Amino acid sequence: MNDQEPDYGSDIQPEELATLQLEACTFTVGNQTFSIPLRYVNEITEISEIFPLPLTPSYVDGLVHLRGSAIPVISIGKIKNIREEQKKVKQLIVLDVGMDKLGIAVNEMPGLSADFSGEVINVEEFFAAYRIE
Repeated sequence: MNDQEPDYGSDIQPEELATLQLEACTFTVGNQTFSIPLRYVNEITEISEIFPLPLTPSYVDGLVHLRGSAIPVISIGKIKNIREEQKKVKQLIVLDVGMDKLGIAVNEMPGLSADFSGEVINVEEFFAAYRIE
């Protein structure tokens, strides 16, 4: 073995080896892209069953049970009046705002990115407008 530094190629500068700072969780509803600041995202998980909640606004899909907690799930598509194909298995973006949680159901796996794209959701305003009490 030699004790030299590994050769990463002479055309790569050391500052380019630094990792990107992830800032956004991006997802698509219908044909629209949305971004959420990553600092509010607690987790992304697969869900197959959402339990309906009677007497709630139409944008509320229901509740999911996740690790002993009941998390309300809302639909961005219904809020923004975006038509999309409904799938049986969905992805859930779990948001933390203070001590409260809120889930956003999406059809496809969200991405993590260094840049925001599409409509950026102000999570605190969004939570204040659409949370379930």
